Amino acid sequence: MPPKKKPGQQRKKKFTRAVGLLPPAILVVLGSIAYWNSTDAPFVFDDLETIQRNTGVRFGDYFSNFSLAGFLSTRSLLFVTFAFNHWVGGQNVTGYHILNLAFHVLNGLLVFFTARNIFRRVRSDETTVRMYAMLAAAFFLVHPVQTESVTYVSSRSELLSTFFYLAGFAVFVFTPEQKIGFLTAISVLACLLLGFGGKETIVTLPLAILLFDFLFIAKGSFKAICTRWRFYLIFVIAAALSSYYLLAKQVVRLQATGQTLLPRYYFLTQQRVIARYLRLVVLPAGLNLDYDFTGSTSLISPGVLPAMLLILSLIFIGWKCRRASPVIAFSIFWFFIALSPTSSIIPIPDVIFEHRLYLPLAGACMAFPFLIEWIAAIAAGSRQKKALGITAVLLLIALTIGTVLRNEVWRDEVRLLSDVVAKSPHKQRPYNGLIYAYMRRGQVDRAIPVAKLGAENVPGAQASFLDTLGTLYVQSGQPVEAVGYFQKSHQEALRARASTEFIAFSLNNLGRAHLAVANSPQTGGAGRRAALRNARESFQKSLEANPGDIRPLDNLISASRALGEAAELEQDLRKKIAVKSDDFSSAYGLAALLSLEERYAESLPYFQKAEARNTFREIVFFNHAFALAKLNEIERAIDKYLQALRTDPTFSEARYNLALLYIQKRDYDSAVRQLEDALKQDPQNSRFNLKLAEIYAYQGKVAMAKKNLQEVLRIDPQDAQALSLIQRIGRN
Repeated sequence: MPPKKKPGQQRKKKFTRAVGLLPPAILVVLGSIAYWNSTDAPFVFDDLETIQRNTGVRFGDYFSNFSLAGFLSTRSLLFVTFAFNHWVGGQNVTGYHILNLAFHVLNGLLVFFTARNIFRRVRSDETTVRMYAMLAAAFFLVHPVQTESVTYVSSRSELLSTFFYLAGFAVFVFTPEQKIGFLTAISVLACLLLGFGGKETIVTLPLAILLFDFLFIAKGSFKAICTRWRFYLIFVIAAALSSYYLLAKQVVRLQATGQTLLPRYYFLTQQRVIARYLRLVVLPAGLNLDYDFTGSTSLISPGVLPAMLLILSLIFIGWKCRRASPVIAFSIFWFFIALSPTSSIIPIPDVIFEHRLYLPLAGACMAFPFLIEWIAAIAAGSRQKKALGITAVLLLIALTIGTVLRNEVWRDEVRLLSDVVAKSPHKQRPYNGLIYAYMRRGQVDRAIPVAKLGAENVPGAQASFLDTLGTLYVQSGQPVEAVGYFQKSHQEALRARASTEFIAFSLNNLGRAHLAVANSPQTGGAGRRAALRNARESFQKSLEANPGDIRPLDNLISASRALGEAAELEQDLRKKIAVKSDDFSSAYGLAALLSLEERYAESLPYFQKAEARNTFREIVFFNHAFALAKLNEIERAIDKYLQALRTDPTFSEARYNLALLYIQKRDYDSAVRQLEDALKQDPQNSRFNLKLAEIYAYQGKVAMAKKNLQEVLRIDPQDAQALSLIQRIGRN
């Protein structure tokens, strides 16, 4: 029978356990404090494509259509997590941010436990080891440069990849030296494969393990590393396959787009990028979601040689420190190894993003306590320990405040994109994002100056900005001014030899502006017919430039019908179908015309023919659904609207019409879901807000109804329906 432990021993054991749990608890709290104000940051930038327009996310296809091949593809796990978020909370951003923060905190804890193991190899005092590991993990958790990885939802790819990267690394670090072999390799390989489901950058994991082995186990002896050949053999094969994937597949695919630098120019540019990354780690000021970073084409390009000297100096310092200060060497080499997939010779269209620093910082942060120790030793002498603690705490407080302030920028889409425009004034993408943000808020008057500034500062995108200005003037009820901007855009597109697709697009927009002029109350009879003829001509030219686009075809049918030419157009379309029965444009054109003429039953077979075409199918499904609804075929109409939404989940008009059908079925919960999703895309839409308010009022949810009605009245204080409804529910 084992002897009983004395009460003193039990208390000591409990105290030791509590002390061991204290650093992880502090790190969880610290990470939560740094990101407490990030959970309501809106979807921005790539979130539109990766989440909002991603049918696999919105309809759960990643669950229902699971396949091994699909799961093993890159970033598959990322989209599964997005689908999970949507299943739990729809388009509510809070759930997405909470999961991002959870992964970030988990990564911080992995950094802590891994750092503690590493520091035990160079320090004997357990208290110092624990404190230094906590400082390293805290630096990783609260550094402001991490905000792009944590607060930007689509950057979850970095969080996931880093989680499996650190997990695989920890497997090796915590495995006893004598037990490192094939089974350890299998465990690390499993983490490697799962990490590919997050992002391809996990490919450098074997190199990071080799670095650790060289510095901390083999003590700088390559011969000692060779004794673990059973472990490394599997990764030699994996490295060969990964290199083939990255070089033979990715590089060829990216270069085919014509949007990337040549590998040698990309390498030269990345020297300056890495120097910028290093500056951001040391001084995280001037953070920017979308840098305007010009490419370098020679060694004498500005900034290239100084950046190369800085990088070579750090590599030299790392090599010199490999025995005396292996943690410093480890941090330096980890930084460059983790950056290598995106900052070497493999060209990527965007040469710099802050989220690419996330994984490099997971290893680089381990140098933080030792650098603070060195600074404290120089500055404080005999009072080194006290100075170290004070310096570290002050720096972490400053970094935490910087992170909180940066998250405040992320919390407002307009504020974030205005910040990007100010910092990258000669790049088109930030202007487009800011214009779209203002349009979503119904603030067209604020979007117009942004578009004009973009046309002035980004000459190469002038045609695009002029086209955007035309759209904005149409929305602001100034169609004559819109016509002028669209004409300028078309002329500029021809001068700049823009793509055929853009020229067709600009002509279609010009036609829409002429239609708006024709429908304006200020336009008289003769002026209206002239505007309609101009619109018809623009739509015809657009179709000639891009025959596969049905948007100008839809508009051409509307213009021709308004000119009283419906009969002639119908006859012409029927002749074309008689000659070629599977002609998409003719079949869809006839279906759309018959639907406009309210001959819905006749239109159905032609809609069915048109649906066989893959391009712009959401518009075909939408109009087909509309015709079915008019014939009171509710279930079939619902199915077609759902097919339209599967093609484009951001199609807000389809959601609104679908909500109306659910209301007819008295399925109010489904109607509410569709209207709420529609308002995510178009929050200033009066019809969407009013209809949602009507449902809430019917359900007795007065406070929620009033909230939507207030939005309607903010847009139009004289809206009769909203005023009537708010008076009615106000009496209840």
